[in-house]
Amino acid sequence: MGIPMKPSPLHSDKSEVALRRAIIHAIPEYYAWPEAEQERYRLNASREEDFHIRQTLLKILFDINTNSEEQLDDALSEFNDEQYLLLNSTLLPFQGIGENNFFLNEYLADGVTLLKFSTLGDYARDDHRFQQQARKREDPAYEVQPYQGDLYPCWARLNIGGEFNYATLFSLAAWLHDILDETGTERIDELIPHNYVEGNNHGKQEGQGTIFDFQVNAAGKEPQLDELQHRYFEYMQMRYEHRLDQSDKESKQRVYLLPEKQGSESHTNFVFSDKSALDAVRFRHFHKDSQRITGDIAELDGLANQEQKAAVEFLDRNYYDILDNFDPSVVRLRRKSKIILADKVLDDFL
Repeated sequence: MGIPMKPSPLHSDKSEVALRRAIIHAIPEYYAWPEAEQERYRLNASREEDFHIRQTLLKILFDINTNSEEQLDDALSEFNDEQYLLLNSTLLPFQGIGENNFFLNEYLADGVTLLKFSTLGDYARDDHRFQQQARKREDPAYEVQPYQGDLYPCWARLNIGGEFNYATLFSLAAWLHDILDETGTERIDELIPHNYVEGNNHGKQEGQGTIFDFQVNAAGKEPQLDELQHRYFEYMQMRYEHRLDQSDKESKQRVYLLPEKQGSESHTNFVFSDKSALDAVRFRHFHKDSQRITGDIAELDGLANQEQKAAVEFLDRNYYDILDNFDPSVVRLRRKSKIILADKVLDDFL
């Protein structure tokens, strides 16, 4: 089953025809229904119907024949970015809702679809409640935190001005946290150069998986590295909580749009200032609502630069404190864990 290096050059109208043929093949009565019923049905499409639609699209778009979900998954595992772009953009009108065909590419509970949520804020509140309940179950002593507009980064797809876009949705606090994570990783490696090497158990079979065992090598400074990373982790968490609280109080109701090109793909980061911004953006009018409250990118850049500068100063200060005062013989207690990857997943690593 060979996969061509590039997809056939199909225009959007030809992609629409391909999708229509795939839908009719899987759900013959679909186009006889009212639009609202079509929407409800496709967002609740069964696994079998989804397979048949993808199966037909792979045949039309790439001349690939698949007779089972396993064969389809094997074919997709060999796709390049351009092939995924064609497939995902063709599928979007079937998966998404509203004027942008907005599709939230995140796990939703069984029986739950995007139709349950009118705004991004509705989704964020629901996800916050789920996350807090999960932490409470894991640790009965955990104190449930109130919702302050926290939105963990999540993936989406939508059409903007007729062009397919991948998107990542962030709260401002989460976006700055990602910036600090990147900044900290670079600075820590400058202060204590290190890499990761295979451990003694890496690659060994265990059950239906393979042990993933990599260990840090910091030329004898592993305890100091661990301590610096631990302190920085706590610092990032403190800054995240501070930004959530500050943004909630300021309630600027802004969305910062950060478009970029990643090869042939269009990607847009949507950064939401606070819960009032999340509440203002409806899934059915996602881009229009975001544009209506668009914030100045210079303001976002200023915040990022300020946080990065403070983070580097924190790391430098703590690095020298660790060199002067840290006792590497004192080992912090931590629960041991073993990472076992399913054999198919490990193919991407070995």
